Formats: sequence, structure tokens, C-alpha cells
Amino acid sequence: MPRPRRGFTLIELLVVIAIIAILISLLLPAVQQAREAARRTQCKNNLKQLALALHNYESAHRVFPPGALGYPYVWSAHAQLLPFVEQDNLRNLLNYDVPPLTAFNSGAFDATIVQGNDDAARNRLTLMVCPSDSDAVPNSIYGGISYPACTGSGLNNLNIATDDGSVTNADGVVYQRSSTRFRDITDGTTNTVLFGEQLIGDGQNAAPAGNDYRHRVVELPMGTQTTLTACDPSTAPAWSGQRGAKWINGHLADTMYNHYHPPNADVPDCHNGFHNFALVSARSAHTGGVQSALCDGSVRFIGENIDLALWRGLATRSGGEVLGEF
Repeated sequence: MPRPRRGFTLIELLVVIAIIAILISLLLPAVQQAREAARRTQCKNNLKQLALALHNYESAHRVFPPGALGYPYVWSAHAQLLPFVEQDNLRNLLNYDVPPLTAFNSGAFDATIVQGNDDAARNRLTLMVCPSDSDAVPNSIYGGISYPACTGSGLNNLNIATDDGSVTNADGVVYQRSSTRFRDITDGTTNTVLFGEQLIGDGQNAAPAGNDYRHRVVELPMGTQTTLTACDPSTAPAWSGQRGAKWINGHLADTMYNHYHPPNADVPDCHNGFHNFALVSARSAHTGGVQSALCDGSVRFIGENIDLALWRGLATRSGGEVLGEF
């Protein structure tokens, strides 16, 4: 006599499905955390490579690369570091004697040569972007950048007549027309930030929903100075989602930043159209803070709740601040 075939009851099947669902719900966060930990480690390695490249540049040239020269020679420090990060082939496509992008050519330079630079800028470099972020602004033809050079505290230098956020008269290591050497970093290389993090823009040039300022910045017209009043998001004349759009471009909007605001600030970054003034916050996709490369070549994760005075002190090359633990 054949044995009766026994199957699962509906209740048993539902219990099994529920158990599997619970196991998956417990497993997914662990997998995501493991992946983020790996991305964060890769991000740290990228910053370290850039810091060491800058050391090698200084050894070869006896000076750190400037964040840019005068317009239209707005080459980023990162573009000048290419030979020191095993990007000689890309470096050979560039001609530093002309502007880096066609947008900066007023007709005074050979259009074909400038176009060659522009074409090279479209390469997307893994080293230049955090794996937790995107590698370019959406719909942009250019390679993006997550690691801007630190121009300084963003505070006004009392010895000059300019407002906060100047990219020219800055108190950091890399800024426009800078010629910093190791001997100029009297605060100590272990106490001075060289590169930080930023989140690449989302390409939307409109006010963000709510108070989500992670991917868009206030943009003031022309050379308007970036005062707190002018940068008020409630009265912002324009917004830009193009932050970090071009690794080749030596602008505050792309490859330089300052420590005026604390990390992951709840206020928007603010630039002007000439990109010669900005009030900026370091920003990252990592929970709780940002990674920063110091002038000694080390990389530290710095919490977003760091004291603002300490954060600004870390950005200066010779501010004379007495810094505590960070």
C-alpha cells in the first residue's frame, strides 16, 4: 500500500517565509555596513595617495602646487599632481601653457590645444572620487572630484582688506597663486589639513527640497562677496548643483574648499560667480564626519561635532593655535 505524501501546511509555509524574511532583514544591514567600511577604507587610501603625491611634488619642485594661477590658467593642484599618482599618460595629454578648458579660452589661445586639455578633463579618475559618492555630476561630460584642497580657515586675514572666504588671501596650504613650502607650515604638518572631502553636485540648479544642502550650493552673482547675509538660503539668488564637477578646474566650486563651516554643516555652501570667495563646509557620504588628509601624509576621520575653532585651526598653516585632540 503506497504511503500518503505529506506536504507543508499553509501555516508551516508562512512560518518558514517569515523566518527567512527576519534573517534577511538582520543580514542586509551587516552587508551594507561591511560594504561601507570597504568604501571608507578606499576613500582613505585615495586621500593618502594624494597627500603623498603632494609630498613628492614638493620634493621635485621645492614648493607645493598652487590651487590655481591667474585667470585663465586655472589649473587645479590635482591636475599638477598627475605625474606623481601614476597618471603620466594623462599628464602627457595636457598643455599647461594654455587654459585647461575651452570655456576659459577667449580666442587668445590655439583652440585645438585647449580642446585637447578639455578632452583630457573628461577622463573619470577613480583616485579623485570617493566610492561612496558618484564619480561625476549627472549629465556632465567631465570627471568629478571628491577631494578638494584646503585653502584655510575661510576667515578674513586681518592684515588685508578682504572679506571671509577669499581664495587668494588665504591662511591654508593650497590656494590661488600659493607658493607654500614645508617651512611655511609652522603649526606643524600633523596639525594642518591638506585635502578634505566634498559631495559631488546633483546637477540640479534650483533650490533643494527642505534643508538638504548636501549636493547644491548657493551661487551669488559675479564677484559678490560671500557674507553670511548674502549667503542666506532663504534669499539665495541662484543655486548650483555643479560642485566638484571638474577635477582639472582650479576653482573653489570644484577643487578647493575652506573650514569656515563645520563638517556636514546644516547650512549650504556658498560661492560667487567668479569663484574667488566662498564659505564652505567639508561634506561626505560617511556617517558622522569627514576624512581629512594632513600635511604629514596621514588621514584622519574627523567627527562633524568637532569644535568650530579647532576645525578652523586645523586649516591654517601658521595660525599659532594650540590644538587639542581631534
